[in-house]
Amino acid sequence: MRARRITTLLGVALVAALWLGLVAYTVRTRDLVALQLLFLLYSGYGACTQLLGVAARGRRAEPVRPVRLPTVSVLIPARNEARVIQDTLRAMGALRYHDRAGRPRFEVLVLDDRSEDGTGERAARVPVPVPVRVVRVPQGTPPGKAAVLNLGTQLARGEILAVFDADARPDPEFLLRAVPYLFEPGVAGVQGRRLFYHREATWVARGQEHEFAAYQSATQRARERWGAHVLFGGNGMLINRRALEAAGGWNVQAPTEDIDLAIRFHALGWRVRYCEEAVVWEESVPTWAGLVRQRARWSEGVLRALVDHALRILRGHMTLLQKADLLLFLTGSVLIPAAVFASHAYAAATLLRGALEPYYLLPLPRSLPEPLTVGAFGLLTAALITSAAVEVRAAPWRVAAGFAAYLLFTAHQMLSTPLALLNCAYAAATGRTLWFKTEHAAPWGESDSVERDPQVGEWLALGSYRRAIP
Repeated sequence: MRARRITTLLGVALVAALWLGLVAYTVRTRDLVALQLLFLLYSGYGACTQLLGVAARGRRAEPVRPVRLPTVSVLIPARNEARVIQDTLRAMGALRYHDRAGRPRFEVLVLDDRSEDGTGERAARVPVPVPVRVVRVPQGTPPGKAAVLNLGTQLARGEILAVFDADARPDPEFLLRAVPYLFEPGVAGVQGRRLFYHREATWVARGQEHEFAAYQSATQRARERWGAHVLFGGNGMLINRRALEAAGGWNVQAPTEDIDLAIRFHALGWRVRYCEEAVVWEESVPTWAGLVRQRARWSEGVLRALVDHALRILRGHMTLLQKADLLLFLTGSVLIPAAVFASHAYAAATLLRGALEPYYLLPLPRSLPEPLTVGAFGLLTAALITSAAVEVRAAPWRVAAGFAAYLLFTAHQMLSTPLALLNCAYAAATGRTLWFKTEHAAPWGESDSVERDPQVGEWLALGSYRRAIP
């Protein structure tokens, strides 16, 4: 364990040095070539992914339907979720997954992670037509979602594990549509399509909606189409229980246990499928501060996955395309914010220096030919607008009009990525992981500022908090 911590600390230090060095080099030398080369690489990768995702829309092979429905254990980790857990259980009770006699082929386990607001008691009072067990996580269990899922896996009776967040509202056909994919050879897991419902129609909430439309739906579909890696999203995912046990269970040290597990599956030669027709709705984060905290945890999870699994990816049982795609995803989560931050720092330094002396005396920056960079930006922008317009079924001009707001929305990366680097360094040095948990708001009727979405009912979202994982 100590050797692993030292390795992780060295890896984080290397990434942090690369991140800060890129910023300092750009500002000091006025050399934009490194940034522009990164931009060309990732913009080309992103544009191709988005356009392929749009082209692959509606094109999929139907999975083989099983003769017998396998049993499914639905795991719902819940800590202080009293305000939403009852509606979540009602949504689970509406799932259509029964044998010919009408008996449910699934159970629901509410994993009450030492809640202090009566989450378990409220869950136990919900009348639903399916078996529900409320499990109180015992004291001494390591904190965090992964440890809770390990406990739930031990107690589950199903052949398949379905993991939902405490705010999840799955489509009633979710299990019927997603389970057949697990019968394909070599498939260890399935990720459903994640959509949002809003507590408030803020620009932060709308930004997440468009972000997931382009970067989740289209990207996952493209990866599915070209045989690259598909990642879990933490909510609405199905796991082959035997594959999970063979992979070593859930990693309690990973801030994003879903990404960590998907990488281990891919490295072992298994596949993760994306089932677009299996839809689950979840709450968006309505505030900027909550979004930064959430994305800092996500960035930390990606960074830890890069440090912990880079060699495993290179040596794993994956095709060259899968390895390249996965490494581009993991490194891009760190390098793209660095490039954006360096660009802003360079612009600020130029403006400050220009205010002190005539602009025409400033040395010109070293850069690539302008048509090349402008063309790459135009291609990426067109791909994103096309993807978002198709996914949210909006007119392209409306999506284009919101593009400036979306660029402002992505500025959270300049805060969340440095925060993730600090959290990783803290975890490697102390052995304790800082975990950010998104909390959820009161049910319908307890807030006056609520947007009701008729597709998912009357649901809300709010806030976040932090605690340490030893």
